[in-house]
Amino acid sequence: MIKKPIKININNTVLFLFTGLSLFFPLGLLTLTVGPVRMVSDFAEKENWTESNENLIQKIILVLFIIFTLFLTIKLTRFLVLNENKNLKYFIFAMLGIGLFTSAFIFSFKPEMLINIDGVSHVNKSAKAEFHFGSYPDEEKLEELKEQGYSGVISLLNDLVIPAEPILMEKEVINAKKVGIQLISVPMLPWIVENDASVLKIKEIARNFKGKYYIHCYLGKDRANVFRNIIENENKNLIAQSTLGVRRLDEIKRFERGTIIKLKQNVYIIPYPTDEELFSFILNGNTKNVVSILSSKSKDGKTRLEKESRIMKQYNQNFVHIPLLETDTDETILKSIEKIKKLQEPMVIHSFTSDSKLIKRFVNLYQSNK
Repeated sequence: MIKKPIKININNTVLFLFTGLSLFFPLGLLTLTVGPVRMVSDFAEKENWTESNENLIQKIILVLFIIFTLFLTIKLTRFLVLNENKNLKYFIFAMLGIGLFTSAFIFSFKPEMLINIDGVSHVNKSAKAEFHFGSYPDEEKLEELKEQGYSGVISLLNDLVIPAEPILMEKEVINAKKVGIQLISVPMLPWIVENDASVLKIKEIARNFKGKYYIHCYLGKDRANVFRNIIENENKNLIAQSTLGVRRLDEIKRFERGTIIKLKQNVYIIPYPTDEELFSFILNGNTKNVVSILSSKSKDGKTRLEKESRIMKQYNQNFVHIPLLETDTDETILKSIEKIKKLQEPMVIHSFTSDSKLIKRFVNLYQSNK
């Protein structure tokens, strides 16, 4: 039986978009909170999966979810166009509208429902202080922390991260006061490195705080990892026992300014990173040394080097400058490679772009110089 085609016009296009949104948000909410995304996340934590393996499975789930939602949208749109039962159509429209409104409300005003509140994934301990890292704590979690003898909660949320974080910050202030636990705000932005005041405050915490503290951002990853890296490098007496999820260079193929080249295990060539790339992949404690081969003689080289040097010092990240030029001989490059190979790994090496002739020569000489 040949299906009757439906016309592509303004009304049917609007209906298709409304149906798609009304299915995408509620189904997406269920997928994130009680569906396959949450189930895989819980299973991965239980079985100690690597973050790269978990991310791969989550990406497959996301693709399948999009395909399923698109298929369902097409089917439902077709049904609504061709069906002549107005009461049934009004009922379906009402249900779609309620689902869209409810899910949009949760995404906007109840974002804590999207977080795995129970996860505490990293602990730093010293004789005087103990730092635990996890995701955003709701009122029940704060009560649990209070019962476990925590001295306070350190929040890295920032009210500029809208719409979720201002709402979460306001709720946390109310809940902490209600529970009777100290709340310390150290706001950090997750996509820039210019968190000067917060970095100074974190260093002060590492040197002076006593007691047991729970540190969180939204999901307990990028900003929490940066915080952890700063306090560990600021106070060498801290002992790290990490299972905290860290974004790794193995998980992606390129940055904005070029491809990521894996020279060997734990040694990568990257382009000059953007602030977001630097914050998420380099300053998270997963890199022991950052080596810049960018020359101050190149275009804007001096400005970039000054900025990078200042940031690395601010975040307690080891930084080494070994400048190279495309006009340098193979002998000069080999001498630089020998210096680099003596540095502690994991390590990233960068010029401005990773696709230049200099980088190609550097890679060939590095891999041939055993």
